[in-house]
Amino acid sequence: MPRKYLMMVTMLALAVTAFLSFRTTPQKLKSFKLMDGMGDTTIPGKPDARGFEGKTTETQLGVIRFKSALDNDYYLKNAQDHEAYFYLEAKMGDFKNDIIAKVPLNIAIVIDRSGSMSGDKISYAKKAAEDIIQRLSPDDYVSVIVYDDEVDLIQASIRVTDKEAILAKIRRIETGGSTNLWGGTEKGFEQVRSGYKNRYVNRVLLISDGLANVGLTSQFEIRKRVSAYREKEGITLSTFGVGLDYNEILMTDMAESGNGNYYFISAPDKMASLFEKELNGLLNVAAQNAEIRIQLPRGISIQKGYGVKYEEYPGEIRIQLRDLFSEETKGCLFKIAIDSYADVPLQLQSTLSYDDVMDQKRKTMTHENKLLPTTDKDVYTNHFNEWVLAQSVLYRANENMENAMLEADKGNYAKARDLVRDNQVFLSDNKSYVEKSEELKKMEHTNTGYYSELKNAETMSSDSVKYMQKSNRASSYKIRTKKSN
Repeated sequence: MPRKYLMMVTMLALAVTAFLSFRTTPQKLKSFKLMDGMGDTTIPGKPDARGFEGKTTETQLGVIRFKSALDNDYYLKNAQDHEAYFYLEAKMGDFKNDIIAKVPLNIAIVIDRSGSMSGDKISYAKKAAEDIIQRLSPDDYVSVIVYDDEVDLIQASIRVTDKEAILAKIRRIETGGSTNLWGGTEKGFEQVRSGYKNRYVNRVLLISDGLANVGLTSQFEIRKRVSAYREKEGITLSTFGVGLDYNEILMTDMAESGNGNYYFISAPDKMASLFEKELNGLLNVAAQNAEIRIQLPRGISIQKGYGVKYEEYPGEIRIQLRDLFSEETKGCLFKIAIDSYADVPLQLQSTLSYDDVMDQKRKTMTHENKLLPTTDKDVYTNHFNEWVLAQSVLYRANENMENAMLEADKGNYAKARDLVRDNQVFLSDNKSYVEKSEELKKMEHTNTGYYSELKNAETMSSDSVKYMQKSNRASSYKIRTKKSN
């Protein structure tokens, strides 16, 4: 066959194949598309949601309320690449521990004494540590660790029966050297572990103003070790970043991996109030050893999780919440994939279990959320859940802003501005959810403010850029972890 005819036959065959493929491939439902290069970038949008008849399961025991829901109670049979969202939330009411119910503390205070902490920083750090000691009771345990390029245990874990002796050791702390951040943190974990007790709040408090530059410095390895202490030892971690020269990505990651809190201390004189805030939370724990377990049916797989650290096992997701404090909210969103061959009801069973500090009894709340198969698109589009869709928008917008900040870290300010601007378009497209959600309003305000700052990034001083990044990351963290302030 002549070459030109062979080419014509080949092109005709390709055209027929493409036509048949188009005719036989089920059409995907509409979705909002976000920015290229942002990984997972689609989320159900308003055009798909004609009605919000999706069910939310809710139970409450004492001050703890547990809610769960799917973004839609139905899935379309025979749909390709079908995805859904599953959201769970544990919310604590106002709870004040009285003398009888007070949960004792077992804490380690870990203080950076490297050369950069000299002056006001170390003075305020010592004062904040002293204030904590003054508020502890004889039932509490405390240890104090300082670090530069070396790690020193200046007070081994001890019951707080002689406050003056502990305070005297804190007052003698002096600065000098580099920053062995993990060495100090690990010593704090070891001290809490040495005095570990059930029904105590077991936590490490880490203060640093610098970059980890001695000892273990890998963020991945540090995260693994913090997670291991949380999972295996039941010890949590809160981090306090001081000034403009520390690694806020590392400090935030450590706090989230350690199920604690992260604080950005822009000025040393703010240290005492933030330590007081942390301690007030620790003194008002409502539940301990809290955990959520989600049983996954065949036909469903987890693609991604937002909001909390979790462990995945065959057919099960486990989320260790550990201690739950007064007026705290813990939310977790999962993007799930539904197998194309699925054609039966799919049930997700989730259980929140915890130790109630009031009666020391183990409590559980169990939910069943069902995904029902349908071929009726009208049924599907009328059974969305507005609450879950709003949470989906929130976590996605938060992730988009985090990605923009990573570009700004690299000096790619134009790219960062593009991503933040596109994120604003995404939030505007989901205006109906934003208008009804205080969380989303805060997210939109933060995104808009960051864009305004980025406009001048090229002409900012180095310290101004650092402040912009740290302050906006702190705001993003609070939104993602549902911190009230």
